[in-house]
Amino acid sequence: MTLNETQPPSNLTDAAVAYLGTLSAAKREAVTPGVMNFVRWYGGGNRIENLSPPKLGEYAEGQPSGGDGAERIKAVREFLSFAAKKGWTELNFGVHLKAKKPPLRLKAAATMKLPEVERLVLTPEKQAEMHHELSGLKERRFQVIEDIKRAAADKDLKENAPYHAAREEKAKIDGKIKELEILLKNAVISEQKECPVGTTVELGRKVTLRDLKTGVITVYTLVTTREVNPKTGRISPASPIGKAVLGRSSGEIVEVVAPICLTRYAIDCVE
Repeated sequence: MTLNETQPPSNLTDAAVAYLGTLSAAKREAVTPGVMNFVRWYGGGNRIENLSPPKLGEYAEGQPSGGDGAERIKAVREFLSFAAKKGWTELNFGVHLKAKKPPLRLKAAATMKLPEVERLVLTPEKQAEMHHELSGLKERRFQVIEDIKRAAADKDLKENAPYHAAREEKAKIDGKIKELEILLKNAVISEQKECPVGTTVELGRKVTLRDLKTGVITVYTLVTTREVNPKTGRISPASPIGKAVLGRSSGEIVEVVAPICLTRYAIDCVE
């Protein structure tokens, strides 16, 4: 089957940004966290047409029952359905995402507001970098609008390649601008603090990790299996991150191996 309408975006991140750029402001703000959470989990550099149904099922299985989990699944399913309609994928991969039904005893609590699994925590340096990127995108947007105006001077818009290329670039830029604005609006800026020297990560310790690629900071606490709660950052030493940091100390660099990617973290603090 030949992909129709437009060539697929170069990777999953570009596809998500293009999709978000087509939504209303309210809708975009509501679904961006869920869509981008999926993109980070799957690996933004992967091509959207190469998505794996088993991996999609694994993602759905890893989401919490009801509530936030169901909303995330719905957001990603709509994104993948959009991709299929645009011809970026031959199949509608959204059908492989099914939200888990909450146990009966938990239905009464399904309406309770739960904290976000991944609250974006930024260093001041990363915040400044994102603001700089946002400023550059807004400047570029003005240039692209001028390109659209110049290309539109040719009345034959149907065969006007520069016009359509500029329109597509503007949509991509608009989506990225909205994404950055939402992330910056909801981000928490990390505070510099004294950290105990020489403390190693062990059960009961709190560890602050900084993603060396994105600058995003995440705080985890190592707990027993019965106490695990990903929504509050409580993870088991047997988890991929737990295995990577166990026995390590602040200042060290660790690598966390996931099924589809490898992430390098700096251990900023162990408490």
